[in-house]
Amino acid sequence: MRADASLDFAPGVRMEFLIDGVLRYHVDVGGQDQVVDLVYRVEGDMLHTDNPAAPHSMSVRIEHGAGDVLLLDFGGAQAMLVREVERPAHDIQ
Repeated sequence: MRADASLDFAPGVRMEFLIDGVLRYHVDVGGQDQVVDLVYRVEGDMLHTDNPAAPHSMSVRIEHGAGDVLLLDFGGAQAMLVREVERPAHDIQ
């Protein structure tokens, strides 16, 4: 939805949380969807991620907001994500 400029989130960033602890981080690079598979876990109000392909881990405070918004708080700088809802094919025009 939006992010503080200091976070340098690229437009169209998507995060796909899968049940098995995989977080697929999607970012548009030159018109192409680049996907980074991360490992994640949630402990209380903290989201912990790790990139098995590179030595990078991160922890961020999370909060479920109104209207199915996921608020990520990076020590003051914030990003808001909105759940994508898949519509049945007959609803797409």
